[in-house]
Amino acid sequence: MELYLYLSLLPEALIFSQLPPDRFGKYMAIGDKKLTRGSALFIALDPNLDAPPLRLQEAREKCQQHPDGSPRRSTYVSVYNALANLPMSAFGNLFLSTKDGIVLELSQGEYKEERKSGLNLYQEICPVVPKVASPLAPKEFVRFVTDPKHPVFLPRMVFCDLRLNGLATDPEKSSAANLPYRDINHLRACLTILNYKRDKMTKIVHRDIDRDLLYYTVKDGFYVGDQESFIYYPMPSEEILESKYRSWWSSASTVVSRF
Repeated sequence: MELYLYLSLLPEALIFSQLPPDRFGKYMAIGDKKLTRGSALFIALDPNLDAPPLRLQEAREKCQQHPDGSPRRSTYVSVYNALANLPMSAFGNLFLSTKDGIVLELSQGEYKEERKSGLNLYQEICPVVPKVASPLAPKEFVRFVTDPKHPVFLPRMVFCDLRLNGLATDPEKSSAANLPYRDINHLRACLTILNYKRDKMTKIVHRDIDRDLLYYTVKDGFYVGDQESFIYYPMPSEEILESKYRSWWSSASTVVSRF
């Protein structure tokens, strides 16, 4: 039976499994008996990877099918600091599972650094989850956040950019009618501070993550990076999602309530 290695991002965990990505995503999102429900994000890794100090071989040997022949759903390698200890050369595709267990696969794409005026809103995903406003483009942002010269930094980070529409260039006066974020006035205030304080590179907007709104609000895609490496997973356009991935998009864009 084929063996897979996944880096779960919400929450962070390194997991061996005998389930292929579509079944693993459903398992992580809704569980065996549907007692839990929530979107799941994970990256497929090279299952033959060796990355000390992670005890991969020990977990690999334990991930065997059950006596009745059913596949082993999960054998955990680590639930802490896995992202920082993995070589990014082993990172494969990113998988986004909705709260209903429907999975979308994203391939790595070419990142083109474009200098655009305006502000950005980022959702940090792993290993921390604040929502952060910044004037920095994605690659600049992750270089800034992972810079060891700063008193507070992360060794590596996974994050995505979120839609701001007109607030990106005019946070004080632009309409926010189509943005489903909670406490829009607070968001406006954070963006306005960055507009006037040109030397300030980040401003925390919220300290948590809303899984139900995450996919619905992604602008360009997901990113993994540190001081040396950078990976970009482009998000399909809304038109492509509606036409080619209708079931996934319908599940991902069903928003129960607006904050």
